[in-house]
Amino acid sequence: MDKNQLYKDLSEKVGLGNSEHLHDVWRLLCTDDEAIVANMLPGTVAEIAEKAGKTPKETENILVSLFKKGAAFRSDRGDGMRYKLAKNIVQFHDASLLWEGATDEFYDAWKKVMDEEFSGFLKGMPDSFQLPSFMRVIPINEAIEARNEVLTFEECEKMLDGSEKIAVVKCPCRLSQKNCDSPVETCIQINMGAEYVIDRGHGRTITMEEALDIIREARSAGLVQMTENRSTGNAICNCCSCCCEMFRLIVHSGKKWILSPSRYQAKVSDGCSACSACIYICPVEAVSVDEKAEINADLCMGCGLCATVCPEDVITLEVVRPEGHIPG
Repeated sequence: MDKNQLYKDLSEKVGLGNSEHLHDVWRLLCTDDEAIVANMLPGTVAEIAEKAGKTPKETENILVSLFKKGAAFRSDRGDGMRYKLAKNIVQFHDASLLWEGATDEFYDAWKKVMDEEFSGFLKGMPDSFQLPSFMRVIPINEAIEARNEVLTFEECEKMLDGSEKIAVVKCPCRLSQKNCDSPVETCIQINMGAEYVIDRGHGRTITMEEALDIIREARSAGLVQMTENRSTGNAICNCCSCCCEMFRLIVHSGKKWILSPSRYQAKVSDGCSACSACIYICPVEAVSVDEKAEINADLCMGCGLCATVCPEDVITLEVVRPEGHIPG
């Protein structure tokens, strides 16, 4: 098979078939045999071996390698281990960038995909077209007024409490983008997420208190906590505006549906000194300052970072969305 067509087929399957730079990602990630087998997914070892004309052992070795590299995912549903490709470009991005064999050339190829192609692809979509949000924002507790009830799934501490397994991995966005000196080992995986990264061999098991320490350090560094857009997420990401693909895609493509806000929105009370500290920390450029800080309600994600740097303590978060805002 023509290699260019092979890489194009793989790129189409993760949602970006016209990408030139994603071809480079596949080329750097996979051997020829791995790329051919990846293009035959999904299936069990036996099914793929028959398609590929290889022995089950050869096929299993290739599939395990694809799993370790983040190109394939696996699950055992009782009829043998089944393998499938990453379901979309975001999942492929996050998984493959944690590949232990990743080189600077590989990181740079991913950077070109996201900087030069993916945001443009989203920007070109009609405004009427919308996918479910990839992630949602978790607000900073200290910014929420005491009279507001904070739901269990709105707090990182509650998400971690009672979890069976917790792990931490490096942030794939900062590994690739390299736009700041924020902490890198900050992506917290919970339960199934933790099992997955440990199974791949790149996750480090941590305690709940260690996870909370990572979150505290991340908050001090001005990072925003995010998780999957549902009530029981398997990960807590600590994101910066300069590297995080969710923030960057919102700003560059204008598609707000990419990231679901928290139930909250920032509110500025009397006493604002117009110091502009909130402008510089807002990851989505939702703050402007004239005589006082003004919050753009359409852009505010309800993270609460602005409140953490307000010297006058006049910024708080208030509930503006119902409990049903977060999918079950």
